[in-house]
Amino acid sequence: MKKIIYLVIAFISLTVITSCSKDDDNEASLTGKWEYLKEGVANGGQEVLTDYEHQIGCTKDYSLISATSISDYSYSGNPCEEEITTLNYTRNGNNISFNIQGLTFTAVIKTLTATTLKIYISDPENPEISEVTVFKRIN
Repeated sequence: MKKIIYLVIAFISLTVITSCSKDDDNEASLTGKWEYLKEGVANGGQEVLTDYEHQIGCTKDYSLISATSISDYSYSGNPCEEEITTLNYTRNGNNISFNIQGLTFTAVIKTLTATTLKIYISDPENPEISEVTVFKRIN
């Protein structure tokens, strides 16, 4: 399930063209490649984030966006094996919606600049708590 959450986060984060951020670069494009940087939770506006842990010795996990979908590339195991998961999405403003195993998830873009992307994904069963992921652009 954690893999699905990461894919959802990646999917949402890379599909938004604009952000609700107050940064000067709030019209940054998401087309391209984004590496996982931080992860955590937000509850009542308070974020608790830690560095994203990539598998040691493997290629770093990242997401790649196209015009209509997001592909999540993750690496694990010994030897390292690549796993690719792709989702389609719909967008309404800064909200991105997608379905996984019959559940609808909505993510909100909190920050989008030329180099940084932060998204919140609410738990459909507990919307006050959000999973937070921060990405760094790598191309």
